[in-house]
Amino acid sequence: MKRLSLLCLSVFLIGCQADIAENDYFPLHKGVKWHYNVFADLTDTTQTRQFSMTNLGPVALDGDYKDAPVSARLTSDGTAYYILQNEQGSYRIAKRTVVETQPRFDLKAIKILPNTEDLTIGRSWIAETRSYALHGLRSALPDPSQKAFNLTYEVVALDSRVDVPAGRFENCIKVEAQGVISLYADPRLGYQDIVVTQTEWYAPGVGLVKLVRNEPMDLEIYKGGSITFELAQFEP
Repeated sequence: MKRLSLLCLSVFLIGCQADIAENDYFPLHKGVKWHYNVFADLTDTTQTRQFSMTNLGPVALDGDYKDAPVSARLTSDGTAYYILQNEQGSYRIAKRTVVETQPRFDLKAIKILPNTEDLTIGRSWIAETRSYALHGLRSALPDPSQKAFNLTYEVVALDSRVDVPAGRFENCIKVEAQGVISLYADPRLGYQDIVVTQTEWYAPGVGLVKLVRNEPMDLEIYKGGSITFELAQFEP
C-alpha cells in the first residue's frame, strides 16, 4: 500500500488515500480539507479568491434526522453544511451561517450525488440551487441569489481527465446540469429567462476537483457571468 501511495504521488494523480475508499466521490471523513481557486468572470468585472472546505465529522441532529448518518462540512466563509449520506446518495439537508446558532433545515433534501453504484452514464436527478453570478447594479434591486430554482443534473462521463492546480485527476465522474431562472428585468423587457448551466468533475478518493457555472446575462441593470472552482490543494 505504501508503494502504491508513493507511485500515485510521484505521478501527481491524487486519489489514493489510506482512509478514503478509492471509489468514494464525496468523502466525509473528519479532518479532510479542500482548497479551491475561484475565478469569477462577470460581465462587468473579474474577481479571484480562495475558498476552502473542511469536514467536521459526524454530528447528532434531532427531529427527522435523529440517528441518521449526518456529517458537517465547514467552509472558509463560516457556513456549515449538513450532509446526509445513505444508500441512495449524498444530500444536503441543512446549513448554518456564521450568524446562526442552529442549523436551518432545507424544506427538501438537496441531492448532491447518487451513491457509487448508481453513478452510471445517463443517471439524472433534480436539485434546488441559487444563483452564483447574477447580480444587480443598483442596491435597490432584488438580489438574484435569494431566488431558488432547479437544475437537472446528468452523469455524462465516468472516465474524465481533469487538470487543475492540485494536479491531474483520472477517472473522474463528469456531471452536467441545466436549468432556468426568471428575473424581472424592467417594465419594458418584463421577465427574462436565463439558461443556467453547470459542469462538475468528481475524482475518486478526492471529491469535487472542478466546477464551472455559467449564468449569461448582460442587461442595463442586471449582469451575469461564469464562476469556476478549481482544486488547488487537497488534505486527506
